[in-house]
Amino acid sequence: MLNSFGSLEGKSAPEAAVTARGKSFRRAIYLDANATTAPLAPVVEAVSEAMRSGMGNPASAHASGAAARRSLEVARDQISRLIGVVDADSITFVSGGTEANNTVIGSFVRDSTKTFLVAEIEHPSVIEPLRSWCPDRVLWTRVDSSGRIDPDEARKKAQEARGPVALLLQTANSETGVIQPVEQIVEAVRSVRPDAFVHLDAAQGAGRIRLDGYASYVDTLCFSGHKIHGPLGTGVLAIRDGSNLRPLMLGGGQERGLRSGTPNLPGLVGLGVAARIRTETFDRANDHMRRLRDEFESAVLDGHHGRVQVNGKQALRVPNTSNLRFRDVDGMQLLANLDAAGVMASQGSACSSGRPEPSRVLRAMGLTEREAFSSLRFSFSVLNTDLDAREAADIVNSVVGKIGR
Repeated sequence: MLNSFGSLEGKSAPEAAVTARGKSFRRAIYLDANATTAPLAPVVEAVSEAMRSGMGNPASAHASGAAARRSLEVARDQISRLIGVVDADSITFVSGGTEANNTVIGSFVRDSTKTFLVAEIEHPSVIEPLRSWCPDRVLWTRVDSSGRIDPDEARKKAQEARGPVALLLQTANSETGVIQPVEQIVEAVRSVRPDAFVHLDAAQGAGRIRLDGYASYVDTLCFSGHKIHGPLGTGVLAIRDGSNLRPLMLGGGQERGLRSGTPNLPGLVGLGVAARIRTETFDRANDHMRRLRDEFESAVLDGHHGRVQVNGKQALRVPNTSNLRFRDVDGMQLLANLDAAGVMASQGSACSSGRPEPSRVLRAMGLTEREAFSSLRFSFSVLNTDLDAREAADIVNSVVGKIGR
């Protein structure tokens, strides 16, 4: 039976997926929602129906193409309501946050006068294009011990910049869940650079914090569908009128010339459904995730009497994320042992978790290399249950007790 979030009642995401196919399963607890989330059952059905329907290419002039275009416009409307964008036509479909971030940065790389303001805590899809394409045109802003950008620091950097300024910000950090004071940062930068371009990476914020207020004063905003239980390979780049971005890919001129290529119609239909569900259940979904996160966090902290700390605890965080630092515990060993015990977590961004390097985000917050290596991220979704939170905390406490001696 489906619960109010569109998941199988009483089952966590991996368990629901496997038992639904009738296979035997050793219970696993998936706490890596910031890396990806399983699509909700109504999303899977919407994708399947779109594939079965035989709808054509949205660029085609015949009836089948017209049906495909109508489906895309419905998805745009559903997404616009989730992120608070009044004009649904401002939404451009892309493959995800990485493509969106690269598109925005790539639009200005050819403008040799543009200076980028960015913090070291940003996602690799922001950091790596800058380092590769224009490392000499980046001003790095520091963050405090919670991982927040100081608006005064951003203002000073904007004053230092030569030529036009592009401010690249995230709504919330993928590793710690810490929410940036976006409005204050933007106001500080525009107090000295009124024409500053502002791009907001909302990959971890969409569906977890209200974005309505942001849409009115940023120039572009993006997120990935698979973070809100939509299909992998779908995403959104919302563009304020007059932003004049340049396409990253050239071709047939789809998506008003900004994103050529035949759109992933079934995936985007599914993304629209995921956005609609999260809009309708927003408060309940976030209350649910916050309760599970807090219950889990409290149980782990209580179980180790000062040996575990929450990275970013002093700041506002999205409701589903807990980044814990385990004193005198090797994080890679802990991660492997938890995986063997059935708890799936991570040691940082999914884009870099395979590399044996300390978290760039935690190091920017002032943690030592050893402290960064001893930290793990646990991120919940609406598919997690109270039983998941309790059992995961028990398993973490047991494993830490064994390897931390």
